[in-house]
Amino acid sequence: MINSDIPNREKEQNQNQLSVSNRATHDEQYPYLSDISQLLHRLSILELEGLCTLQEMLLAKSCWESTNYSGSLEKCKKRLTELYGEDWYEHVKLKDHFISIKHYYIWALLISHRQQWNHLKK
Repeated sequence: MINSDIPNREKEQNQNQLSVSNRATHDEQYPYLSDISQLLHRLSILELEGLCTLQEMLLAKSCWESTNYSGSLEKCKKRLTELYGEDWYEHVKLKDHFISIKHYYIWALLISHRQQWNHLKK
């Protein structure tokens, strides 16, 4: 609970926040997370799809669609035209506004990795 006494507030807020200083303990909590992440980034989308369970694929796809114009490249281009005009490609890059689904597959697999370690520790 946060104390209303401002001089003592910082002392009483024992919050555990992930930061650069406690990265070593975070790596201990989820071993091989960095290695797995590097490996997953090297794989193609088809290889990542082969690693994902149906649940992981659905999670990744639904998040990707929700942030990428329902997964429609044409909707993205239409929105960029509305925002920047017909020559939008001179002002912005399409890849900055329409992210590959690969990143979402990797994200879902890393979540699964963390969940497996959490389950193992119980």
